[in-house]
Amino acid sequence: MKSFDINARGRRLAVSQWGDVQADAPAWVLMHGGLDCTSTWKDLPERLHVLTGLPVVSYDRYGHGRSEKLAERRRLVYRHEESGPAFEEVLGACGVGQALILGHSDGGAMGILAAAAHPETVVGVMACAPTVALEPAMIQAMTQAKTAFESGGLNERLRRHHGDNTDAMFWGWYDAWTAPESSTWDMSAQIAAVRCPVQALFGQDDEYGWRPSAQALIAHARTRIEVAALPGVGHHPQHQARLAVEEGVQRLLHAVASGSP
Repeated sequence: MKSFDINARGRRLAVSQWGDVQADAPAWVLMHGGLDCTSTWKDLPERLHVLTGLPVVSYDRYGHGRSEKLAERRRLVYRHEESGPAFEEVLGACGVGQALILGHSDGGAMGILAAAAHPETVVGVMACAPTVALEPAMIQAMTQAKTAFESGGLNERLRRHHGDNTDAMFWGWYDAWTAPESSTWDMSAQIAAVRCPVQALFGQDDEYGWRPSAQALIAHARTRIEVAALPGVGHHPQHQARLAVEEGVQRLLHAVASGSP
């Protein structure tokens, strides 16, 4: 594994890479969740590299982990910015010509947005608990996260991964998704624009909810998509249901290789 910094949209981003990226071959690109970064993937990047034999690129999004500190108020448009122009610059800086995206939560939704924005580059998406649609359960869970951050030890746990970025990162995430304009969030047009295969894996015990997101994917997808919801699994299938994720990865690679619509 090697680590280095890149510049995307004028922001310094920290990158970790497993294996050698080739411009004419696919590489996994990991997009983490709203309170996460590369280190919260734990051993998944290395496991993904070993399992598939493909290089893996994981980067801390702006304001997260070892990347540049968030310097302004975060608005919902950040999802489109980070999955559109910023993502293109990340791929260019890392030499990725064909991207297989594995995303979680916020990053899972952005993986789908990235596939819509970059149809010639993104060849497949594995989305774990993608928050595609907003629902009351998500707001309730965020309120509980706020309480845990202020007095329940969440601040300390996050600080192990984000250091001095922690406060700005948390409030950027919380303020964006509890703002009044979040109630109008909609990805239906972008879901319909995706042309590559998609695997979406939810947990039925997800505290942030899952049904509206799963229903939105099923209702609007115009590509090959598999949506599954696992009993006894919460918001982190990539850790709580690793075998199911690995099986989904293999099915995604098969779909990409077969070229079926």
